[in-house]
Amino acid sequence: MKELPRPSNTESDDPDDLALGALLALQARWSAAQSRQGVTLRALGLELDPQEHYLSAVCSMHGRFHILWQGAATAERPELIHCPGSGQVRCDNACAVDFTYAPARPAS
Repeated sequence: MKELPRPSNTESDDPDDLALGALLALQARWSAAQSRQGVTLRALGLELDPQEHYLSAVCSMHGRFHILWQGAATAERPELIHCPGSGQVRCDNACAVDFTYAPARPAS
């Protein structure tokens, strides 16, 4: 599959021309994908990697806790997460997420 076209100068280009160009590029990718393995988001160059974030909240009984959340690229992150409780007792209180952060990744 050929490379995606480089972004154009949006300040000087007409928005209608940009939209038409994007539609024509998508149509060309669609036609190429149909003739090979079928049309998928990956074949069109549109598939995004899934999200992965740690969600953090505070439970009134157990204090701060963190949950690793994974979801589709377009999924909304949850506003509430359930406290896992202590080692022996499950809590399951719904707590508001107060911040998120990305998992640590090895340096490349």
